[in-house]
Amino acid sequence: MKNIVFLFLLILLACHSKKQEKINGELTQKVIHPRIYWTENPASHAIVSWTSLEEGAEHKVYYDTISHNDIKHYSLFTESASNGKITVRKEDLLSGAPSAYYHHTELEGLQSGKKYFFRFCSDNTCSPEYFFITAERNSQNLSVLYGGDSRVGEEDEEDNNPAAHATRKKMNKLIAKMLVQRPEIKALIHGADYAMDATWKHLYFWFNDHELTITPEGRVLPLIISRGNHDHEIGFTENFRLGKITEQNSDGYYYTTRLTDSIALITLNTETSMAGYQYKWLKKELPKARAANKWLLVQYHKPAYPAVKDFDREDFVRVRKYWVPLFEENRVDIALESDGHALKKTVPILKNKPDPKGIIYIGEGGLGVPQRNPHPERWYFTNGGHASSDHHVWLLDIAADSMKVKAFGANGEQILDFPLKSKYH
Repeated sequence: MKNIVFLFLLILLACHSKKQEKINGELTQKVIHPRIYWTENPASHAIVSWTSLEEGAEHKVYYDTISHNDIKHYSLFTESASNGKITVRKEDLLSGAPSAYYHHTELEGLQSGKKYFFRFCSDNTCSPEYFFITAERNSQNLSVLYGGDSRVGEEDEEDNNPAAHATRKKMNKLIAKMLVQRPEIKALIHGADYAMDATWKHLYFWFNDHELTITPEGRVLPLIISRGNHDHEIGFTENFRLGKITEQNSDGYYYTTRLTDSIALITLNTETSMAGYQYKWLKKELPKARAANKWLLVQYHKPAYPAVKDFDREDFVRVRKYWVPLFEENRVDIALESDGHALKKTVPILKNKPDPKGIIYIGEGGLGVPQRNPHPERWYFTNGGHASSDHHVWLLDIAADSMKVKAFGANGEQILDFPLKSKYH
């Protein structure tokens, strides 16, 4: 009996493989999943990444500050810095995700505050033309979006179920709409947990849905990425590449992004040691970043001040033990957290108590994942804080000495709005 069942499964997989081969036969000329990553110096550097459905021999990005109808007319091109076959399992193929290949190309020597048109090509197959805008080095003003946890829920784990993606798609469409309405928005800071996990059956559909953030004119919003507890599989490092940032930190996914000459964002990784080399790096990096910038922001996945989960959970305690004292010592202006699946804003916190001179922590993950019920009665939400169950994305409008922080719900409605003054002195 066991042999008969095994034979049946082999026949089923063989039939599926032929079907998948046919599907791929229709898609072999496609290159898909355009995305831009920002790392340390987004005024002069960007990573262009994409997926191809055939291995190919040559992979290039053509780019220019002028739009062109033909790749022959682009003034610049560069070859991909990293290519490879995406790790695919049988269950990935059964979900409808095809065999595919990743490609990452680094653009160097870009001009500050410029619109760059680009196409990515695998062999003779090229994408449509897209564009992005580099960070503006000498500006004191900046608008960025922030959000995390764009994965589906545990109950919707089957990615080929369209209903599982409904809220994520809605949030992505909202981001594209906001970008059209507010073209000054420069990037999306992503607080991690992109998909249910970093296997291809989940990432493939996440990348499909992420294309909904592209505007009708073809503008791609750069991502500033962090790493979360659902991002551990090899698919994460295959598809989310940091490139030539400080070599010793690149695998750890922690780095400083100079958004302008006066605004810096430090991205940290709660999925590796918080007290080891990352802590030593942070202890040196924070004073330098504070001294050089009017605004200093930090982002990471697991929260110091959770809205939903146990306050005394070990990993949250470690954030408060090792990182928060450094944040406070160096007068971080705002902390961006995810993981909980709720909307939150704490009161200003200093030395684990409410204090007008303290740091406000916002988050906590609402880009598509089902929302949970938070604990608004916790001391850091009363008398000026907020905790609710709302899908959301944050908009940070930064000026020379003040910041406006707003949270928007899935229908574009404004839920929260508060000002901040810079702690720089």
